[in-house]
Amino acid sequence: MGKETGTTISEEYQVTDILGRGGFSVVRRGLRKSKGGNVTPVAIKTLKRISPPSMAQSSIRNLPIWKQQVSVSDALLTNEILVMRRIVEDVSPHPNVIYLYDVCEDTSGVHLILELCSGGELFDRIVSQKKYSEGEAAAVVRQIALHRANIVHRDLKPENCLFLSQSKDSPLKIMDFGLSSVEEFTDPVVGLFGSIDYVSPEALSQGRISCRSDMWSLGVILYILLSGYVHGFVL
Repeated sequence: MGKETGTTISEEYQVTDILGRGGFSVVRRGLRKSKGGNVTPVAIKTLKRISPPSMAQSSIRNLPIWKQQVSVSDALLTNEILVMRRIVEDVSPHPNVIYLYDVCEDTSGVHLILELCSGGELFDRIVSQKKYSEGEAAAVVRQIALHRANIVHRDLKPENCLFLSQSKDSPLKIMDFGLSSVEEFTDPVVGLFGSIDYVSPEALSQGRISCRSDMWSLGVILYILLSGYVHGFVL
């Protein structure tokens, strides 16, 4: 995995169309340039810094809530990089986690250079397939359970699971680790939690978050896969 550099994103990558937007970021398709003329397709997740990079996270947490809001994007970004680096170091790399190639920072923000997943979201396949068999559902759940690496994602949902390709047997890749934690390693953004339809009771009450919180989310996903119900609607 690459290291942070002072290189501007346009020097090494050709940035093209927008693939998606999040609350604090935008993801674009890109091509990695090489001296030999070859290009590698990548996804570039850009998060614009709001607070000064030197502001310590301990200082952020001591600010009033209304002042903390301007620093949330920095906290999510820092946490996401820490978690993904731990994944690569421990599992080298994890077969079901979107791979982080490099990190670049310039005047427009911080850019995570990620593996490009062109197969679409798990959510879209659920909608198109309507229901999964028990075997198919088990295969999905098996790929998005990260606990053997002591990772607590805290925002597991079908929209955060991407297929690497359009193939029916394509592997699933989990993304968006801004709210995640690695047990006994990172200090997650504890005041935030994932999507309300998948979040565990202890996350809602801001209690202790553990692997059990992700198991709740996995249970919701499994129910959707087997029943064909999404957010109260029959597919």
